[in-house]
Amino acid sequence: MSKKSIAVLCRGKSLSQIDKLPDIDLYVIVNRFGKELNTENVKNKLSDKEIHHVMSRVPEEPASMVVNDHYNKFNISRLVQPYTRHMGNPFEIGNGWMYKMFGDEMYFVGHRHGRENKIPATILGDNHIEHMHDYQKRYPHHYPSCGNAAFGYAVLDTDSTDIHLIGMDFYENKKEMYYADDPTPAGFSGEDTPKMKESVFNLIEKFPDKNFFIYSFANISTKLKNCKIIKLEK
Repeated sequence: MSKKSIAVLCRGKSLSQIDKLPDIDLYVIVNRFGKELNTENVKNKLSDKEIHHVMSRVPEEPASMVVNDHYNKFNISRLVQPYTRHMGNPFEIGNGWMYKMFGDEMYFVGHRHGRENKIPATILGDNHIEHMHDYQKRYPHHYPSCGNAAFGYAVLDTDSTDIHLIGMDFYENKKEMYYADDPTPAGFSGEDTPKMKESVFNLIEKFPDKNFFIYSFANISTKLKNCKIIKLEK
């Protein structure tokens, strides 16, 4: 079997070192990514590459990408809502109005200028449930963060053998590592940091035939033989 590579791009400070990634077949970006796609090294890395976008239902999540016409400028071939069918109607919550059904298929239609080719969209399948948590009481199950959902998507829903993760610094140091100078995300809990780490390494342990590479400023370590941690320096 030939190796296929995927890289999950979160928005932590470590994303600034995206040039450390090797050549990647498929990129997965997470949530509002407009500022990042306007950053020179990120833009250069993703130009002409296939991209999937895992995005929460927060109403303003796609706004900067729509305004900057990123859904047309980049090869974004799939939208993924990080929720299962048990976690609310995908068309009625937050930015759900940007999705429509055409026949039996779901599409994202919220991009600017009425792109001729609708972007295929999906939610997470029930195969994710056993890998999720349940400590956030608003949902019957969930990943600790959208970044974790994107990582789960890369592991469970693609045939990639080499999985890279960058931009996830686990909120360890808000002043120095928190992404994009944004305020704390809605619903964020101090419990999320250890749960985020637990989620990542539990998935890695369950898929010993896949190779994992984590690029981060965070204080993380593992004895898992299929995972290499690239500790970044400030």
